[in-house]
Amino acid sequence: MVAQTLLAIVAVYMLAILWRGRTFRVRLPTRPGRSPARRMTAWAVGLAVSFGLPALVGLVLLGQNPLAAAQPAAIALVPDDWPRLPIAPLILGMALGTLANAAITHVLWRRGRRAFQIGTFPDVLPKTREDILPAIALAISAGISEELFFRLFLPLLIALVSGSALAGTIIAALCFGGVHRYQGWRGVVATTLSGVALSVLYGLTNSVWMAIAFHIAIDINALVVRPMAYGAWRA
Repeated sequence: MVAQTLLAIVAVYMLAILWRGRTFRVRLPTRPGRSPARRMTAWAVGLAVSFGLPALVGLVLLGQNPLAAAQPAAIALVPDDWPRLPIAPLILGMALGTLANAAITHVLWRRGRRAFQIGTFPDVLPKTREDILPAIALAISAGISEELFFRLFLPLLIALVSGSALAGTIIAALCFGGVHRYQGWRGVVATTLSGVALSVLYGLTNSVWMAIAFHIAIDINALVVRPMAYGAWRA
């Protein structure tokens, strides 16, 4: 009964977020040349309150340990006899991918070109050195809060009610893409596919912390590495 009640509440909550784009839509005054640091800080706090906190409360109400590495909804996606992915090569891959992204972006910038970017989010991109730390905070907040909600709590809740881990994963990934509609349709498609990939990663590593780490790495590359490679750190 607890799971069914929670799912009804979460369904209404998600519909409200999807309708508005984000519950914490930030509308700070924007002036030419003004730093977006305050906006990024507000977004970081908003993500924690909108997704991180509800996920933690929901997991406790479901009788789950929020700090546990794995939950039934994700593990059920992968057969028990499948080998789990080793952690060290994944971390090395994240580091090498970040370095490659920085190098390619910087070379293109020096040639007067910009690297291809799927989503559009210019209001939260660093423009000066003072914006770098708020951008890092935003990436960390997004990685932790959104993974706790969309990879841990929501799939588990749907799986407990429906009996299908696959349904929980797919619906959570669609919701994950939907709340990023401010990035345009390409951003929605990309984040939906990313949600599916992160769920598979979660299942294959048996650790939600790896999904969180990859999410943070993706956001760090988009919000910090590329702007720095374009020269934001010089301003």
